[in-house]
Formats: sequence, C-alpha cells, structure tokens
Amino acid sequence: MTLRTTVYARCTDHAGIAELIGTRCYPGRLPEGVTYPALSYFRVSADNTPYRDHDGATTREVSRVQFNAYAATGDGAAALADQVRAAWDGYSDACIIGSAWQVNRFMTREDAINAYRAIVDVMIEHAV
Repeated sequence: MTLRTTVYARCTDHAGIAELIGTRCYPGRLPEGVTYPALSYFRVSADNTPYRDHDGATTREVSRVQFNAYAATGDGAAALADQVRAAWDGYSDACIIGSAWQVNRFMTREDAINAYRAIVDVMIEHAV
C-alpha cells in the first residue's frame, strides 16, 4: 500500500469519519458539486533524512499530510476535523504507519464554494 491509499483507507474505515462523510474522501481537490460534509487530503512535504539504511537507501519517511474538512457550517467542519484528529492522533498499524500526530489546525470560511473548511495537518511516519 502507498501512503495515499493508506490515508484513504484509514479515513473511510474510521467509524467517526465514515459516519459523517461515507466515502466522500478525495486526494487533492474536491470534485465540483460534491455534497458536504466531505474530506480532501494531500501530502504537503516529506522528510526521509533520519530513515536510511547502511547503504544510504531510504526505508521510511515522515510526511506532513493536510486534511481539509469541508461542511456547510463551521460546527460541521469542526466536528469532521475532530474525527480526523481522533482517527490519526497516535495511530499506528505496525506495518505501513509507525506513528501519526496532529501538528496544526485552522478554520476558515470558503466563500467561493459556500462552505467552511477546517484544516488539520498530521505528521505520519511511514514505510516508503
């Protein structure tokens, strides 16, 4: 599994998130006309410096993943962001994901799409 597919699986399998969005979880941007609430995500950055074997090959890395929780109301976006945090904070699957933790959270109004967006940044240590 890749980080992208692992993130999608975690978000759609987590009961708290799935109850709010079903499968409306998208890599990158939301599709036009999507029903809210919905979630998008993308990898902002990655650092593999501390994870090299003796030959210099990368074995693991830490990626910063931004989750965008969209809803028609601020409370709805905040509730979805709470579930994103619950799904990822301290998560490990002992295979791909070693650990994960929230590092940032922000709320904004998106007038262009008539929705609220809660941004949740999560650091995910994972296999390459």
